[in-house]
Amino acid sequence: MSKYGIRFSILDLGIMKSDVNLVAPGSVIATRSNPEAKTYMIDVPIDSVLIDVPGYGRILYDLGCDPKGMSEHCPESIKEINPYYQKENQTLEYQLNLLGLKPVDIRTVILSHMRVDHAGYLYLFPHAEVIVQQKEFAAAFTYVFEQLAQESHTLYMRRDITAPVDKYTLINGDYEVCPGVKCIFLLGHSAGMMGLQVELDQGGTYLFVRDAAYLAVNYGPPSLPANFMYNLEEYYASHEKLRKLFAVSASDRLYWRVFKSDSTVL
Repeated sequence: MSKYGIRFSILDLGIMKSDVNLVAPGSVIATRSNPEAKTYMIDVPIDSVLIDVPGYGRILYDLGCDPKGMSEHCPESIKEINPYYQKENQTLEYQLNLLGLKPVDIRTVILSHMRVDHAGYLYLFPHAEVIVQQKEFAAAFTYVFEQLAQESHTLYMRRDITAPVDKYTLINGDYEVCPGVKCIFLLGHSAGMMGLQVELDQGGTYLFVRDAAYLAVNYGPPSLPANFMYNLEEYYASHEKLRKLFAVSASDRLYWRVFKSDSTVL
């Protein structure tokens, strides 16, 4: 049991919808007895994890979608497949305010990766250190500057990732941010995807896996890759890494991306 006094909160930033077969291929299959089987859309929560570390400060893990960028610059084809919905009380500023905080109160931002549903509110943190994998940083900037038209950006959005920040800390592999908070390198979904491990005084160790596993069924075993994939071999390797990591302690908890509707823990 740790003695760091760490606490975390989940900030609700809306939902993105997706066909269940894109998230977990084969979930709905037409059969002889049910030839008219219909697929459906599931809610993929968009959120930020606020971590309060005594003696260090406050950390935000992921920044959700920028609603203006999504409405003005996201292609209609993507809005049709993965529509984003956000209420007035689901902006990042509003959610922080519920806890008596403002963006300036955040010391460090950690990005699991830099795609549109994870880096959207980066412009609120020009004062902060931003931690991201070096491979992800390179892939994101290459992507947005190879495609000059903003409206053609489907994975990374230039207006998101070019927001000014105080300092980028580019890392390679697992990385301890401070005692009790550690980035876990989980390649596969993107060029530099990473989860976040948080140790609590009570309740064990939590690991937010993000898009490394949307649902428990993706994690398996056996692993079931989603259709949103950068490197399939690395995706499988990341799941094996998680299994070895979480075999250490039965009290550990693994949080899937879709934790609201699929809250299975290990």
